[in-house]
Amino acid sequence: MTMHIRGATVQVTLSFFTQATGWHKPLPDVDSSQTLVLVFSPPDGEQYQTAIKHLHTHYPQAVIAGCSTVAGIFNEHLLENAVVVGIIHFETSRLAFTSAELPHADDSFQAGKQIATTLNAPDLKGIFVLTDGLNTNGSALIRGMASVVNEAKVTIVGGLASDKMQFVSTWVLDQGEAVSQRVTGVGFYGKKLVFTSYARDGFKPFGPERVITRSAGNTLYEIDGRPALQLYKEYLGEHANNLPAMALHFPLAIWNDTKDHYVVRTVVSINEADDSLGFVADIPQGYSTQLMYGSFDNLLDGAETASRSLAERLPPQTPVFALTISCSGRKLVMGDDTDQELEATLDNLPAGSQQLGFYSYGELAPNAFGGRCCLHNETMTLTVMYEGS
Repeated sequence: MTMHIRGATVQVTLSFFTQATGWHKPLPDVDSSQTLVLVFSPPDGEQYQTAIKHLHTHYPQAVIAGCSTVAGIFNEHLLENAVVVGIIHFETSRLAFTSAELPHADDSFQAGKQIATTLNAPDLKGIFVLTDGLNTNGSALIRGMASVVNEAKVTIVGGLASDKMQFVSTWVLDQGEAVSQRVTGVGFYGKKLVFTSYARDGFKPFGPERVITRSAGNTLYEIDGRPALQLYKEYLGEHANNLPAMALHFPLAIWNDTKDHYVVRTVVSINEADDSLGFVADIPQGYSTQLMYGSFDNLLDGAETASRSLAERLPPQTPVFALTISCSGRKLVMGDDTDQELEATLDNLPAGSQQLGFYSYGELAPNAFGGRCCLHNETMTLTVMYEGS
């Protein structure tokens, strides 16, 4: 399954590593400072350290970035017990790598600001961010980056690392080491580089709109003056016995002021002592919220819409590389048929295109073409990069 394309002057080779078979095919000899190596690995990283160290030995000049994940995306395949790897060699574009310590989620704004400050330059086109999925306030991280770069010119994308839905430990790769409490960023530079992204969820709001009457940071205490956990359990009925995992089926929609856009927020923790719900992003007090549900067909439609919308903006018949980040919650809802959303996204891109990525605990992408980056949950995000003429 090692595949190779050369489209719009970007050379892409995808491969994977398993304990049983090792590398599926030899790695290409394209080491350079203009080579990006993306690595998405099962969370028990020690088992796969041999493969990760081999990549660092094979590509000493390249920029290498990656993280832990519940499942890797390899074209139309979902791989749970393999390291998926993409080697992307750019002809004219420049790359840069940086990282920032993240001792506590409260440090997310400062970490984002540090990442963006280090990477910022006049010809910066995009930033790809990976971060500890259990120790990051994603909204604050984005605000930190947006305080430095001009989002009208720089596209910010990325994701929160995941584990096997145990919510115990996630990590990112920094100089070959799998580390928690860390954010990494890759900067993409160049006049010819096209770096564009689109996101769509497919979940459907239901029930009455309610008001977030008490929240602090990423903790939700009250909805319509009632304890949030209590109200949420009433909606879920017998499913409430399986929280917080079951919450992935029933996220919240947080509406903006003008009610023309919402972001999806997934419960990641519950506190029985104060009846609160915990999230990976800020929950703004005073905003309207609704419960959501996702069927297989709804979510598949969301993935197809994202890839179709993106494909309409691409040059015809030009194969591209798509960095695909979907949510671990979607995987839970779609079950054994999750790979159908990967087939759908690939089918809608130009013939010969490839995609690589991972299932995350939070997706970072603009909410519209040319829009500002925001943190999504339960969302399919696609980022396409190629070098134009």
